Parts: sequence; structure tokens; C-alpha cells
Amino acid sequence: MSTSITVRRYLDKQDVQYSVIHCPVDAQGRWQGDIGDISPFRVAQAMILKDVSGMVMAVLPITHRLKLDALNRQLHRKLVPAEERDYRGVFADCSPGILPALGEAYNFETVIDDSLLDQDFVYVASGNAGELVRITGQDFQLLHSNAWYGNTFSQISEQRVAQQDAEQKAKIRQAKKETDVEEVDVAPVTSMRQRIERITQLPAMPTLAQKIIQLNANPYAHAEDLAKLVEKDPSLSAQIVRYAQSPFYAYQGKVASVRQAISRVLGYDMVMNISLGVAAARPFKVPPEGPLGLNAFWRDATYSAALTQALCNRVPRELRPRPGTAYLAGLLHNFGFLLLGHLFPKEFAVLQRAVNKEPEAAVVELEKRLIGSTHMEMGAWLMEAWNMPKEIIVVQQEHHNPAYDGLHANYVRVVVLADRLLKGLDMGDAESDELPAGLLDSIGLDTEQVAKVLECTVESREELDTMARQLVA
Repeated sequence: MSTSITVRRYLDKQDVQYSVIHCPVDAQGRWQGDIGDISPFRVAQAMILKDVSGMVMAVLPITHRLKLDALNRQLHRKLVPAEERDYRGVFADCSPGILPALGEAYNFETVIDDSLLDQDFVYVASGNAGELVRITGQDFQLLHSNAWYGNTFSQISEQRVAQQDAEQKAKIRQAKKETDVEEVDVAPVTSMRQRIERITQLPAMPTLAQKIIQLNANPYAHAEDLAKLVEKDPSLSAQIVRYAQSPFYAYQGKVASVRQAISRVLGYDMVMNISLGVAAARPFKVPPEGPLGLNAFWRDATYSAALTQALCNRVPRELRPRPGTAYLAGLLHNFGFLLLGHLFPKEFAVLQRAVNKEPEAAVVELEKRLIGSTHMEMGAWLMEAWNMPKEIIVVQQEHHNPAYDGLHANYVRVVVLADRLLKGLDMGDAESDELPAGLLDSIGLDTEQVAKVLECTVESREELDTMARQLVA
């Protein structure tokens, strides 16, 4: 039997380039987990579930097992595993037991483990025993543009946990041998530059983030459109609702839905920008701990965004940046750290140790010395590849430059000012907590106004910390 006619026709109709990979099979003709050079984390498996509302295809890596209770909580369903007789006819053109993980090709409502969304390539069963179809990660996302996504309904198998534990113990043993940052075996700066220049494919912008940007560009879009889009991702919906319930916004009533979060508390622009920030960051695998880890990233991002927006409200109207865009600029301005940690985890670990060892040293100088590229360059590089607004790209490039006077300078200035204020709270990566008079004058602020903004922020630290933890979750 050849590759499933349904799979072949679907991929051809969608104009997707693919290749067929032959792999080992077991006695029943099903492909096995040991598939040569292919990472099993990139191989998608399909599971068919059902309830009174119909059938659903759950797609997750073969390294993971399904957590059905968690999936039911996310989808508000009562799904149970379907029996083969329920779906045998749908896969009539496939070998027995082979289920291609392309739900939309077979008209299934589909939910996808988002650990598959940050892969360069994804492999799915072709429909023929002993064959996998290889497609790019970007095409895999586009093929599932109507799917649900989640990150809590699957769990890595115990075998993989044991493997990871062994790898982690090996890393710890190696780390004990390393007493100084300079002794760590990393690529020379010149080699690192070459590696960066050789990268031809950056991580694709997540499908949800793409849809949010498209919605933001639609002048006829309204709150209901945004709510429907956010609610398609149960995890993001829960984050938005928790965010709206934070004491920081002092809303006394109950927020039970994204619609209520938009209409009663946060507003359209705020939910749009928070959703975009969370969706954009989700595919990046960065350690949670450390001065530049995921916990620190979201803490600094939350404070910076809040400060940036509060400062904007004080800027004279004729100089004022758009508050929503400024908030997003503050939220994402250190995104280069995520890209660095995702693409170059070894070098990122070295940089983290250097920041711990030399806390008074400027992070940018450590980056130049150890890596040969800065998070500003990497962040701008990614934002350009993703066609993000020019204001966001400029802030990525210039947020360590208080003297910047080019295009969209006022966005840069409020983010620089926010970072300098955070430095006074022992947060962030600014070189100094000094507030240059020229910087304040350029956006029409004085030290008294800035002090009041900072005072309000300090009073809300507990709430902001809670919000940051919610964004990490």
C-alpha cells in the first residue's frame, strides 16, 4: 500500500513540500520509537477520543503520554478513548493501526501538544506501515491553523524522564569541574558569530501569534473577535482571566471569562498585547532559573511593561507614544535572551554563570566578550523575521542606548527609562540606575513625576510578582 491517498491529496492541495522517510517497524508493521537519527520528540502520534459532541484527534510526540483529565479540563469536554470501530472507516486507506497525525485532513477537531510547534521538522505517519512523512515545523503549524493548542494535557514518559535525569546528572558532574567561566568549553567568539550567520531558519512565529497580529491589523475587528481567538487556547485564556483578577487592577467583581476580562478590566489593547507576548514566547525552551532564565525574563518584562505604560500616561500628549504599543515594547524588549537560550543553550548557560559571578558587570559587555553577539541584535533579528511592528524592532535594537534619537525614539526612551528605574530595584539588565536629564527632557518628564510612577510600582510589587508568575505558568 502506498502513502495514504487522503494524506497525499491533502498535502498536495495545501501546496506543502514533504518527503517520505522509511523507518523500522514492529511485528504488527507499526513504526517504533527507535528511528535512527530522527529525534523522537519530533515524531507526532495521533489518538482518537470521543464524547457526546463527537470525536477529537489529540496529537502529541511519541515521547509523551496523554493526560486525559487535563485535556478534558482544558476543552471542557468528557472525552474518552474511542474504539477502533468508531473511526476505522475514516482511515480506510491506511494500514491497520496507522493514524496519520493530520486531523484536518480527516475532518477531525484537533488538539495539539505545543511542544511540537517549535520543531524545525515534524514527522507524521504516512498511512503506510514503516513510513513517516517529514514536513517543516512551519508547514505543520499552517496545516493545523484551526486546531486547539495546549501544554498541560501530555506528560513525558517515565523512560524519557530517566533519560533526562541521567543527562542532567552528567551536566551537574561536569559543572562541578568548572570553577571559572573562562574555563568552560564554549565556541570562540568568532566561531559563534559564524554560527549565528549560518542560521537560515529562525523559529517560526507561533500560529496563534500570527492570528493575533492579523486581528490587530484589521480595523473592523472588535472585542468579540479577540475573545473568540484567545478562547481557542485554553491555557492562554486561563492566564488572561487570572491576570485580570490580579489585585494590581483592583477590580472588585468576579472575572469568569476572556470577554469579561476585556470588557470589565483590561480592555481590548491590553488583552491583545498580553496575548501576543505570551503566544510569541511560548515555543522558546529556556531554563526557568538564573538571572536571565524564564522566571527572571517574565518578572522583568511584567515590571517593564507596567512602568512603560505608566510613564506613557505621564508624557505630554504631543510626545506620547501609543500606550498599547509601548506596553508591548516593554514586555518584549529583552526577547533576544529567549532566542539566545533557545538556539544556543550552552552559551546561554555560560552567560548566566558570568552574570552570577560578575553582577556589577554590564550584561551587554559580557555578551560581547563571551558570545560575540548581544540580545539586542538577536531580538531585533527575530522581530524583523517575524515582521513585527517597526516600533518593536527599534526598541529591541536600542533599549540600552539612552542617547538614541532616530525613528520611534520616544518608544525607546520610555523603555530605557523603565529599565533604569528597575535597576534601582535590583532588577533588569540596565547598565545604571542613573536618569539622564536629557532623557527626561526629551519626553517631557521631570524627576518628581518619575518618582511618583516608581512609588506606585513599588506599592504594587506583590501584585506584579503574582502576574509575572502567572505568565510563566
